[in-house]
This record gives sequence, structure tokens and C-alpha cells, in this order.
Amino acid sequence: IYYRARETVLEAMQQNNIRPFTDARSQFTIEQVSIPPVPLKKKKGKKKKNSNQTKRTSTADGNDPLSNDNEEEKEEELVPQWRHFESMDGAIKAGWKPGQSFSFVAKNVKGQRVLSDKDVKDAGPIGRFT
Repeated sequence: IYYRARETVLEAMQQNNIRPFTDARSQFTIEQVSIPPVPLKKKKGKKKKNSNQTKRTSTADGNDPLSNDNEEEKEEELVPQWRHFESMDGAIKAGWKPGQSFSFVAKNVKGQRVLSDKDVKDAGPIGRFT
């Protein structure tokens, strides 16, 4: 688990032209781990019979007098939020399993910015050479 997070950090450094120091892999820490919420099981509702006797009619302003706005409010309240932990151990104890998504903050990451080939293409020597 830690291995995957560490490799992700090193790959991000490489993509940003930063060469990690030799001991960078063992020095940085993983903190502020976030995991996705546990998926909610959907409740099966009772099927409503469709009969011609109970037709809905709209009012002049387009509002449906039989619509229920409370259902929409309940759905908005049930939006699951990501859970946050101080360490990866806390996330594992809370039910995170390998293969699931997670987010984290890496601290104490040290490296050196490396110039890309296009940046040094037109570079010349410093000083006078005669």
C-alpha cells in the first residue's frame, strides 16, 4: 500500500522534471489520507401501478401539485463524503482495501529540478573561452 503511494509520488516528480534525492523514497511521509465513502445500498421502492384514474395535471405556472420536493432534498443530503484520516493506517482500519481509490499528501519530499532537453538546447558556455 505504501509502496504504491511512494511510486506515485516519484512518478509525479519525474513528470515535473524533478530528480528525487537518493534517500527520498525512505524520507518522505504520507499524511492526510482520504478514502471514498462506502457505497450506499439502494433501497428498492414499491412499484406504482399506472392507472388511468390517477392522472397528474399541471397548474398554469407549470408546477405539478402532486410532486414531492422533499424527496429531492433527501437525495441531496445523502451525498456521501470522502473520509479523511491522518495516516494510511487509519484509512486501512476504516475499511480501505487495495484496489480502491485514495488521496494523500506527501511531505518531506526532496529532489532537484532538472532542465529538460529543450531548455538546454540553445545554451552556451559561461565565460570566455579563447
